[in-house]
Amino acid sequence: MKRILAFVSESELVKALLTLVIYCFHAAIIGVSLAPSIYLLAIAWKTFMPFPSPAHVLAFSAACGLAIFLYFITGSIVMSLIIRIISMGMKAGRYPMVSFTVLRWLIYSGVYHLAGKTILDYIPISFLSIIFFRIIGAKIGKNAVLNTWFLNDAYLLEIGDNVVIGGKSDISCHTFEKGTLLLQHVKIGDNSFIGQQCYISPGVTIGKNCIIGQYSFIRKNKDIPDRTVIAALGGMPIRAITRLENEEWRIAGQEKPTENK
Repeated sequence: MKRILAFVSESELVKALLTLVIYCFHAAIIGVSLAPSIYLLAIAWKTFMPFPSPAHVLAFSAACGLAIFLYFITGSIVMSLIIRIISMGMKAGRYPMVSFTVLRWLIYSGVYHLAGKTILDYIPISFLSIIFFRIIGAKIGKNAVLNTWFLNDAYLLEIGDNVVIGGKSDISCHTFEKGTLLLQHVKIGDNSFIGQQCYISPGVTIGKNCIIGQYSFIRKNKDIPDRTVIAALGGMPIRAITRLENEEWRIAGQEKPTENK
């Protein structure tokens, strides 16, 4: 298997053909997801359009709107199930770029972004969004509010009760390091609030009753204690930010890690 994957990664022609196959797979998923909506439109066309009138046009337009909503339902279920199946057995860990696991990750990431761009971006803070991520495998508590679909590798994500995640916040359970794909769990405790456009890195644990202010960046493997309030540094010179970071590491009694460590 490693030899086959190595050959694929080194051949531009094979990579192009594989990409086309994956795109065809994604297109088929969209087709299956659209099937109920197309069936509804076919019935509406046959019913209202042979003898068009203002009332018939209005009725057909309403059917088009209903077909879009129907796609949100069927598409979210179909795509989340496919993501769940492809990601089965993919555990937290470090995987070389030329590996079957990374290939699977690329395929289901493509399906996930199809869902995000065509469905999830239009149904934030809804039961459909919660169902989508629960089917994928995310552990989501009661009364959680998700105003973002950027929950990457959600099967590694645990969200507690009454958690609010603000618009366009990005919670990522993966990163690429030194030619490897790193998958790690992320956990957010009960009653915590994540402001808009935050970035939560892999391996982060946020305790209960925490507030992560908008535009905050939480570094990889950080453990945020209960009842912590974090705010982003707004408009500060880079030298001032560096001094603050150095002081934080000094108080913690640790040496600040360098880039080559």
